[in-house]
Amino acid sequence: MRAATAERLHHAYLIVGRSGVGKLDFASLLAHALLCEKAPDKAPCGECSRCALNAAGTHPDINRLDWIDNARVISVDQIRKLTSQLTLTTTYGPYRVAIVNKAHTMTRAAANGLLKTLEEPGAGVILILLADNDAHLPVTIRSRCQRVVLPLPEKSQALEWLAGQKVSNPETALEFAHGAPLLARDRASEVDLGAISDVKLRFMGFLTRDFESTELARITADVLGTRDALTLFLQWTTEHIKTAELSAPNSRTSSNGHRSERRFLSRALERLQDALRLDNPSLKTQTVLEGVLADIRIMRVRTRAETVQ
Repeated sequence: MRAATAERLHHAYLIVGRSGVGKLDFASLLAHALLCEKAPDKAPCGECSRCALNAAGTHPDINRLDWIDNARVISVDQIRKLTSQLTLTTTYGPYRVAIVNKAHTMTRAAANGLLKTLEEPGAGVILILLADNDAHLPVTIRSRCQRVVLPLPEKSQALEWLAGQKVSNPETALEFAHGAPLLARDRASEVDLGAISDVKLRFMGFLTRDFESTELARITADVLGTRDALTLFLQWTTEHIKTAELSAPNSRTSSNGHRSERRFLSRALERLQDALRLDNPSLKTQTVLEGVLADIRIMRVRTRAETVQ
């Protein structure tokens, strides 16, 4: 908004951040602020006729583009329609704003179709592209946008917000969403957070005290798919390593036991990373988890044997 006041607003912004961090909310609020009658000083005021149109989703100077039906891409036809609309004169002004959600899923033809508008946007046109991973966008698109990164919030801040949203077991919900609070809120009703908490307790018991792995695989498969399970195992292992490193003695005085544990955890982490990278959707979750956990158990035995030698 300071840039708008100084008439230095860029014609294209690329908003980058993990799914569930609030990119679409941010872009919508920015569009509303730019088009408010009191912009930029008190925008969005929420009282003027333009804000009323924004609230109803009917402001003629805002164009929103997203997946249609079951499609998983932004098509070239969608981009052609959007670029055609952007050539029209604004109804209220001073801007015509286009929000392209999931821009990283544009087909190659769609990205090429958007390129001319990025190069010659026309007076008052503001493009806001939203991407979970901008590496999936062609460099020709990225180079013509001003990049803005929306990071994950601090864990304490996210937990406080989730509690205000009446999410039960917010810590587990946040872990399941890999730190993204909006995703945690939206998915909290889709999964059994209590069961996932139980899985975590059992996994940490397996990791630190060699609890039974077959039962852990079965219980985990009852509540989680393969990718979610492996991702959480990886996340919990990483957290445990950080905690262990903070509590361990320094390297000069550390015991064989501490060094052995570090080697084991490092190998377990690598095995989980490999499993996630090679995830085969055709295999049953329980089968995959049994194999991975059995390998980790063998790693523990071998690491202990190496320490004894």
